[in-house]
Amino acid sequence: MTAPSPIILFSSLSAKISLYARVLQSARRFDKQARLIGVDSDPNCPATRMVEEFAPIPPLKEMDLVNLTKYCQELNVTHVIPTRDDELGFWSAKSNQLRKNGIQVMVSNKSAIETCQDKLVFSRTLQSLAIPPIPSSDNLSTLPGDHFAVKERSGSASRSIGLNLKAEKAMMHAERLKQPIFQPMTQGREFSAESWINLSGQCQGILLRWRSKVVDGEAHESEIFEHSEWEQRMRESFEAIRGLSGHVLGQVIVDSNQNLHLVEINPRLGGASPLALAAGLHSIEWFLLESAGRESEISKNPSFDKKLKLRKVNGEAIIS
Repeated sequence: MTAPSPIILFSSLSAKISLYARVLQSARRFDKQARLIGVDSDPNCPATRMVEEFAPIPPLKEMDLVNLTKYCQELNVTHVIPTRDDELGFWSAKSNQLRKNGIQVMVSNKSAIETCQDKLVFSRTLQSLAIPPIPSSDNLSTLPGDHFAVKERSGSASRSIGLNLKAEKAMMHAERLKQPIFQPMTQGREFSAESWINLSGQCQGILLRWRSKVVDGEAHESEIFEHSEWEQRMRESFEAIRGLSGHVLGQVIVDSNQNLHLVEINPRLGGASPLALAAGLHSIEWFLLESAGRESEISKNPSFDKKLKLRKVNGEAIIS
């Protein structure tokens, strides 16, 4: 008996038109009849009329497990792909129960998500990684240097970040934040590393890309490159965090001495992930294969097109 074609819920659609298109393309590598339903609590979000299927969804904070399960079942959803930081914990907490109802979620476990999202815990507990995180503290006086970055302890750093501030101005900036943390200012070139991690915690492919132009924390120009040592160190760093799975990306700063500093790890697809998907990091197809018990069909050493570049024009990701 042939398994039914997957019906995938793409959550927090917002303006993620390019990401939606690449996820759909990847899903149809697995099954040509696969469907991808973009959902958002804003029925007038920018991508509503530009995707194949859209459905409004109540705000997640208003949904318990019963209502969420009913919502997914009414759409005949078989798989869920969360795309926003703030919802990862929600989907992770409900993933086991959803799985019992035949709905698979591409999400890391709750502990790994909490470690990655709490910048203070992330810094303090992961200093032994192959690429150590930038030191963080809620007490400025404990940090070296005379210029600092100030961020919210959790949530998107780009929303309220203060950069390259002397101590007095750093303290003033911190007064405007809910839970400020401080970091010594680390400058250099930035790259992202993307991977798909199976349920056993093993990375299946590492793809590096320079973040050539960054706007509000998101790469608007990005270019794939090769560096075997850095790829291996990122692999070791990802695999050292128990419970990470699915599509995962890390952000790293390379300073003037070629030292690497881990800024953050995001256990989800990112704004420039269409580049990784286009280059051969087929994380959506691999998630569907794993969900179907067909892990043996996933390449242990996938090959990538490492000559691709991405630039964003009016919100659309152009890959060349």
